Amino acid sequence: MDTRFAIAVRDGEDLWLYLWIKRDTKGDVYVFWPRDEEGWNPHASYHAPGRSHQKSHDKAFFPAARQKPDAAFSGTEQIVTTPIDLRSARATNKPCVAAKYAGVFEIPAAEISPTQPGRTAVAIDLVSPGAPPCVYPETAVLRRHVFTDALPHISISLWDQSVMFAA
Repeated sequence: MDTRFAIAVRDGEDLWLYLWIKRDTKGDVYVFWPRDEEGWNPHASYHAPGRSHQKSHDKAFFPAARQKPDAAFSGTEQIVTTPIDLRSARATNKPCVAAKYAGVFEIPAAEISPTQPGRTAVAIDLVSPGAPPCVYPETAVLRRHVFTDALPHISISLWDQSVMFAA
């Protein structure tokens, strides 16, 4: 059975779905941006043979060959990093129904940029047990959670890019 996780923004009483992750029974891991536009289906994927790419409108880009996401997986591999801001979270207009997911990484609205895409970002990494996620200065990490349902684990980091690139 596929396992699904959500990344959602808590905005007062509302919980907005921002991204969702699927780990399928073959070992593939997908990160989806919830969009209604027909034919769009933007997502990043990391496939069981170790292939990864991002895709939009049926066009793959950023292809890479990486290690297989199985029990022998070692270290850290990033699936995707994407900006997050409150205006974009609200614009998805997709309420997050927590019961549909095995876990929800909930982000308080106060922790993300209100309107400025690029200041705050979400990174999704595959990590072996005990391995750190992709390197960010710890001072930039606002919140982190690791889903340990299978190997490799799925690490989600919310971070402030302005701290990382500060002079």
